[in-house]
Parts: sequence; structure tokens; C-alpha cells
Amino acid sequence: MQVLEGLRTVQIEYADGLDTEVYILECEGGLILVDVGFTPLCHENIQKELDTMGSKWGDIKMIIITHAHGDHINNLAQVKELTDAEVVIGEGDEAALEERTGIKADIILGQGDVIGACGNIEIIHVPGHSPGNLALYMHRHKAIIAGDTIFGDNERIIEAPPKKYCNDADSAAKNLVILAEYDFDALLLSHGLNTYAGAKEKVMKLIESCV
Repeated sequence: MQVLEGLRTVQIEYADGLDTEVYILECEGGLILVDVGFTPLCHENIQKELDTMGSKWGDIKMIIITHAHGDHINNLAQVKELTDAEVVIGEGDEAALEERTGIKADIILGQGDVIGACGNIEIIHVPGHSPGNLALYMHRHKAIIAGDTIFGDNERIIEAPPKKYCNDADSAAKNLVILAEYDFDALLLSHGLNTYAGAKEKVMKLIESCV
């Protein structure tokens, strides 16, 4: 489903009330897939979205992994085989990615690095949920694809990543302040409903509660 111009979300419910989302970016040189999911249903739903777009797996030229947790990476070997796309991961998660999927990242990026596609995608390194946890700042859209940097619910209430899912929960909460440096209206999550207007104000309130 297209949620912003050239930016699509694929939502997969995998248990009662629990879901995850991956994103497809329609860029000038091809498609970029953000995360790959972890179940056959994730794979099927990505296939359906590609069909809706009139696209195929081979049109995906890059896969950006926000962090090396199973629900975001377990389908990577299959997707890599279908696409032969470059795999991007944040510095600090590359070893875990290879250990858990057998796939070695082609590109390792850190804070402030820019992918020159889709009007520039800036890497935001927010460690804590995992050592190499990334969010993506979409300059063209004034949007942040947060991955698991922030969790949400079905009422668009946001919170820091729950402790039980974090490598370092205190850092995950405190490092949210990094997001304050960016000018954004939309916040796109992996878990919970997205916010398409007024997102920075919500995030600033969350940051204040975490200090």
C-alpha cells in the first residue's frame, strides 16, 4: 500500500494483535526494500505488493536492514537469492547478520552516511535496541523510517523499545534524542500504526519522558 509518494508499506500480522512492516521505496534506479520479514507470509505479502506495482523481485536493487533481529532478517537469504540486491546494514550489526542469516552485508553504514537514492536517504544510528540499529531519514518526504527505534500501538501511542527486546534498553531510550536533530512530519514504524503529520512533536514528548 502506498503511504507516501513512492513509498509503500507491507504489513504482516503474525500473531493476535502483533504485526511487523517492511517498506518498499520506488527510486530512480530501482526499488529499495527496507527489511525482509521472517515468515512465509511476509514473503507472500511482499510478492503481492510487487504484483500490485507491476514489479518483480529483480527490480529490487538494494535491501536495507534496520537491525539484525529475526523478525526483520530471517527471510534475507531467500530474498537475496531472488534479487541479488546489495545488502546494507548498520555498523555494529554486521556480524550478527552474517551469523543469523549466512549473508554478509555488502555495505556497512553509520551515522550521517547518505544513500543517494529517492531524494537521499540519510542513515541515523540509534544504538540500544541493537548495537547497529538504524533509522532512515527520507529527505524528500520529511519522514523517518524508524524500524524498531520506536515502538507504537494501534492508537498511535509511541514508546521506546521494550526492555525485553533490547541489547541495551537504557541506551535505546536515551539515544532517541538523536532524532531531535531532524525535520520530519511522518514517522513510519515496524510495529504499530504510522503517523503522517505532527510526528516530530510526538517524538519530542517521548524524548522528554526518556531523559
